[in-house]
Amino acid sequence: MAKNVSYFGKLVLFLGLAAFVFVLTRNLTPNFQITKEPSTKEPPPIPTLSLDSIFKTPNDLSHLNQDKLISLIATGDVIPARGANWPAVTSGDFTYNWKKTAGFLKKGDVTLINLEAPLTKGCPLQTSGFTFCGDSRHIKGIVFAGVDVSSLANNHIGNFGQEGIDQTTQLLESNKIGWSGFGHLETKTVKAVVFGFLAYNGIGTSIDVTAMKNEIKAAKKKVGVLIVSVHWGSEYELLPIPEKGIAPDDPKQIGKIMIDSGADLVIGNHPHTVQGVEIYKNKVIAYAHGNFIFDQTWSQETQEGVVGEYIFFGKNLVQVKYHPILVNVSYQPRFLSTKDGQHILNRMLKSSKLILK
Repeated sequence: MAKNVSYFGKLVLFLGLAAFVFVLTRNLTPNFQITKEPSTKEPPPIPTLSLDSIFKTPNDLSHLNQDKLISLIATGDVIPARGANWPAVTSGDFTYNWKKTAGFLKKGDVTLINLEAPLTKGCPLQTSGFTFCGDSRHIKGIVFAGVDVSSLANNHIGNFGQEGIDQTTQLLESNKIGWSGFGHLETKTVKAVVFGFLAYNGIGTSIDVTAMKNEIKAAKKKVGVLIVSVHWGSEYELLPIPEKGIAPDDPKQIGKIMIDSGADLVIGNHPHTVQGVEIYKNKVIAYAHGNFIFDQTWSQETQEGVVGEYIFFGKNLVQVKYHPILVNVSYQPRFLSTKDGQHILNRMLKSSKLILK
């Protein structure tokens, strides 16, 4: 019996000692959490632009976050004047000029046009002359096409004086469409990126380069991406060149100054035919998109143009595509198939290569 008690006492003593050790070691164990090492995975590379990526093999954007891609769509010259004014006025359908392209234009996160005629009440119907205006009701077509910003810096917006300009800006603003030109910075915020728009005219006058540089620098401080529209160069030419007494500034020089001052993309117009592009400091200078809505149906080149599709990844321009269009004899642009429009892109590529020489 005593032997059994002795054994039981030793067992109790052993278990008590084990419990004490367990409690003691548990209290001494440091309280820590396992944390994951910071990821060393590199962000996806941002594609760079080249003439090949623009005209032959588009950059692959599939590895980028698609939610951060932003599309800017830009047309060539929009001049709902003279012959291009007639169909809408006589039919009463002011979406007429836009019917075959509006579906695509509306898809842009931002859609930009160069509006090269004041929109005025009582605009006279005419088929000749160089004093342009469009019926004020053309604003219905602009809204229908999903236009967000209109560049007004060109040589015809003032054809009906300051009153015509004022009527146009009031129409745009009352329909929630932005405008650029005359020192006005327009801004649009898309997916947390602020896009800014400025515009300059170099036809019939010289661009004040000092004022332009200062304005672009100041604007760039306020926006993430700065788009500059410009009216420049000699008409109906393959290359961007000045024209004595009419277009005195050299587009190739002015475009680079704009980029150096802070522009992220330069879009030119006025030549009424397509011209090439130049990549400068990984920024694009598009010298001319050609006509979009106009009555110059007297030559194939003036009936042709492109709609530019500029894709940004955040603040970076990562892809550029040009979609060929034809303005038919009824002044209604339509998109061309890849086969039918390839010669227009070939012309742009040829111009682009000559610009580099």
